[in-house]
Amino acid sequence: MAVAPLPVLRIPTLSQAQPFVDKDGRLTNEALRRLNEILGGLTRQGNATAEAINAANLAAAAADAAQQAADMAQIAADQAQSSGNVTSSELALQNSYISPVSVLTATPTTITIANHTRYYADGTSVPVNGATIAASGPGDTDYVYYDQPSRAGGTVSYQISVTQPIQSGDRHVIGAVMIPTVGTANGGRGPRAPGTVEP
Repeated sequence: MAVAPLPVLRIPTLSQAQPFVDKDGRLTNEALRRLNEILGGLTRQGNATAEAINAANLAAAAADAAQQAADMAQIAADQAQSSGNVTSSELALQNSYISPVSVLTATPTTITIANHTRYYADGTSVPVNGATIAASGPGDTDYVYYDQPSRAGGTVSYQISVTQPIQSGDRHVIGAVMIPTVGTANGGRGPRAPGTVEP
């Protein structure tokens, strides 16, 4: 907001040649006129200065309000972007799958997980190391999964559950295997696009 320039103050001068008081000691009409002119000019200048200061203060307040609005808009945009990133990241995990699709074998006491590759729905993939984990017991269907926020693959900490886990957040489902009473059993299919798993 542009602030109008202050008017130039022009104060009339007094002259010694011009009498200032009359013979009765009162101000002459000309002296009164000039003094009133000076006082009027000072008043106008003071008013103009006050108006300019007020205008400058209003402009500064408007600029502060505009900056605050811009800051709030940036915060909202950052939050929306963060929310979008979380949603995209979550969908990439939910719809991820492994290859080969079946990597589990089980004995009555142990589940073996083979090396495999995890394919995320965003186009990224990571190799995941196999391992062994204790089975829950013969006759149970054990679901194997691991939690990994980084999604870096490699060596992970496998866990089992007798209820089907949900592939969401940081949870990566490997698949399910029926624990045999004797011998060895192969596991069912692991998660496949779009991230579903069969017992």
